[in-house]
Amino acid sequence: MSAATQVQPLAYDVGACTERGLRSYQEDAVGHDVGVNVSVFAVADGLGGHPNGDLASRAAVDSVLLTTQAEGPATEVLARSTVATAEVSVLASGGSTTLALLMLAGTSAVVAHVRDSRVYRLRYGILDQLTQDHREYRHVLNRCLGATSPDCSSEPDVRVLDTEPGDVWVLATDGVSDTLGHAQIRAVLRELPARNARWAAEELVRRALDEGSTDNCTSLVVLVGGAR
Repeated sequence: MSAATQVQPLAYDVGACTERGLRSYQEDAVGHDVGVNVSVFAVADGLGGHPNGDLASRAAVDSVLLTTQAEGPATEVLARSTVATAEVSVLASGGSTTLALLMLAGTSAVVAHVRDSRVYRLRYGILDQLTQDHREYRHVLNRCLGATSPDCSSEPDVRVLDTEPGDVWVLATDGVSDTLGHAQIRAVLRELPARNARWAAEELVRRALDEGSTDNCTSLVVLVGGAR
């Protein structure tokens, strides 16, 4: 493919915010890395009531960020192998965690998640929740990374999508997503691009805490721009 016909990488404005909130400990982790071939964005929420939740969430995020070394494009195979590698790191930490993962490469997008951290996309003013919580009952979850019970699976749900300039992607732990409804999240995101992604991430967390969230609160916002 000639230089004139190559697809140019898209630019991203990225912002992240995480707060302990009313909890006495912080078990959320967030991270992103914009790579040459694949850009990776992740949030994780260590399981409360289990040991080493903070270590597990950090291990999951640190592991998936290594995906930026991969050669594109973003694919389901790459997402599944990334989550499988993260599972090994989480098991070594001695804890358990959720994981929400977004991979972007050109106009390709892949979403993967385990448990109840979520991924959303705002396009043309419409907010879509792209993940469904792994919940058998309201407070009973049957998937996580670092599972030691045979009744709990680490298998991710994976979706292959697309992305285009103007899209806004959001990754959030349940401290934010269980507190803010779609309308509240959409209201913040529709302030973009007049404001930046960092403001949006911080505003989502602030509003969740103001609305009474008692959990750790984490959000990561990615605003997709034009070609670099």
